[in-house]
Amino acid sequence: MIKIGDLFEITLSDHRTAIGHYVYRDNKNGPFIQVFDYIENKQKMNVEDAVKKGYMFPPVITGLKAAIRKGLWIVIGKRPVTDFIYPKFISAHWDDKTGEVKSWFLYNGSNFIKIGSFLDEQYKTLEYLVVWSPIDIISRVETGIIPFPYGEMIRNNKFIPPSSSI
Repeated sequence: MIKIGDLFEITLSDHRTAIGHYVYRDNKNGPFIQVFDYIENKQKMNVEDAVKKGYMFPPVITGLKAAIRKGLWIVIGKRPVTDFIYPKFISAHWDDKTGEVKSWFLYNGSNFIKIGSFLDEQYKTLEYLVVWSPIDIISRVETGIIPFPYGEMIRNNKFIPPSSSI
């Protein structure tokens, strides 16, 4: 069973490896992970070097247990979590037809606080409150891109909805 503090190997599409860290379990939202800003060939992987680099992005929520159970990610060790602070997240309600955001919210771990119809710059560095698929985590590590539609919404206050074929 996976436990807070576990380190896990994330194999990327080019067969290099990143290291993830299980940092918090939220009973409402699920497991929070962070990924070290360190990508290396598996043979050269060094946890201490990864830790020195720090994390690539703030904590995100993902299907960690499923990724481990399916063998997508592999537990490789343990490192205590000593400095976790519950992060703030942003969330939005949008129009499905236009992709335009109607209301933005700040989530502090217990409450959603309405912050308006436009996202101020001060909030654009916060993570979007969503459960990331393990595949989207891999893509984020490789490209730095936040998956559709969230990254586009954060940048432009709207996204272009995919056209539907009827």
